[in-house]
Amino acid sequence: MRFAPPSLASLDLPQRKVLVAVEDAVVALDLQRLLHDAGYRVIGPATTVAEIQRMLQRGDIDCAVLDLDVDRRSPLPIADLLAFADVPFVYLTTGALGPLPARHRQRPIVEKPFTQDVLLAAVAKAMARPRQVANDNRWPAGKTVVLWERVYPPI
Repeated sequence: MRFAPPSLASLDLPQRKVLVAVEDAVVALDLQRLLHDAGYRVIGPATTVAEIQRMLQRGDIDCAVLDLDVDRRSPLPIADLLAFADVPFVYLTTGALGPLPARHRQRPIVEKPFTQDVLLAAVAKAMARPRQVANDNRWPAGKTVVLWERVYPPI
């Protein structure tokens, strides 16, 4: 008798990949549980720009949840890196939110403590905007656009 692996149709495959960029272990575990229960594949947690850069180079990330309450200097370079890679993201904060740079003000913000419905609505809102192609209008595209793998500068 031969072993037949289950078909992909019968497996409960996650919908999309969500990166968790949170330092607090309790919050990270709670986010992982909530997102996994909703059908997302959770990547991370990651806390440094270098870790997130490696994760971006490994594969497509559909969305990220970024905690603003870690170190006020740390989340903004991570937000810039995610924006450069055209990964939509959600800010997570306790409510004591300082001024955000204009380039990131349109991002959804979720205040702690949060419910699953609020978090999932913010993730869906972030992923609803159309993603850009690799040619981000810096150079006019001709009839053929060659998509190159983005190379991120070492930090």
